[in-house]
Amino acid sequence: MSRPTVMGLIGAVLDGRYRLLSLLGEGGMGAVYLAERTEDGASVAVKVLLEELGDHPETVQRFEREAKALFGLSHANILKVHDYGLVEGRPYLVMDRLDGASLDTFVEDGPLPPERALDIAEAVLDALAYAHDLGAVHRDLKTENVNVGADGHVTVLDFGLVKFTDDDRWGKGAKLTAMGTVFGTPAYMAPEQCTGAPTDARSDVYAAGVILFELLTGEWPFMEETRLDMFKAHLTKQPPHLPVDIPPAIDAVVQTALDKLPAKRFDGAGAMLAALRAARSGAPAPSANVPNPLPQGATNGGASDPFPWKLVAGGAALVLILVAVALLMPLLSR
Repeated sequence: MSRPTVMGLIGAVLDGRYRLLSLLGEGGMGAVYLAERTEDGASVAVKVLLEELGDHPETVQRFEREAKALFGLSHANILKVHDYGLVEGRPYLVMDRLDGASLDTFVEDGPLPPERALDIAEAVLDALAYAHDLGAVHRDLKTENVNVGADGHVTVLDFGLVKFTDDDRWGKGAKLTAMGTVFGTPAYMAPEQCTGAPTDARSDVYAAGVILFELLTGEWPFMEETRLDMFKAHLTKQPPHLPVDIPPAIDAVVQTALDKLPAKRFDGAGAMLAALRAARSGAPAPSANVPNPLPQGATNGGASDPFPWKLVAGGAALVLILVAVALLMPLLSR
């Protein structure tokens, strides 16, 4: 059990600079502490890898990649990291201390007011667009990984599953996930992510679509009992439309973001952000890199898909779905 070790670090001074004062929370990979910087008494948060994971090279590498991403991404809506080091052989991150609460707590009792929901979605997409432009794909975007401060400021955090797509900027490194590996949070996972197929910025767009739907309705697009049923829904069910009191242009943005086929989604968060802003203002959607929102059942004809399948008709799409489900079953039975 990790709890005694986690609590045992309270009072420790890391590298003579950061005194751990109390436990703020514990996740699957690390524990987060309220800490005091000894040189000036400033409050910071310190995330330490759990002791039992220190012997797992892939987990340590993910932790280090999160540090690399956060050091390399300087944006007002992305969590700022100040330092990185080792405590008892385990890596730790020193980060801004966040007040407020995670976004999931805001929708526990129902949807947010539409304007507030859209403001939050724009802040998330702005941060994500910045990361995408620099070749970083989050791959675990969800309401739990978005903090809303007491002043309303929105911060995206937890880049533990980040994928770097720009070798010139980030350098070449070992891949953390292989083809066929399923990872992420089921309610927010794009269809390709559910089957272990390659992911890119459009997988983040899908997750952003789920978040926007959740903020406006108070629930996920697919409300399923089990992980398997959630995966099947992402692969086979069409997302419901937003309530009738939400402008159709906003619904069109969500439907495009949640398309089963990556090639029919926005090609990145920047394109989705531009479309959302246009929908809010009533202006025509920007044409550059933004697919036109399509009526239900329509096709866009010329989209190409870089994944290892190509669809040219509805029949081919159905074949893809059936194959994806067949691939999914043995992965989940392991």
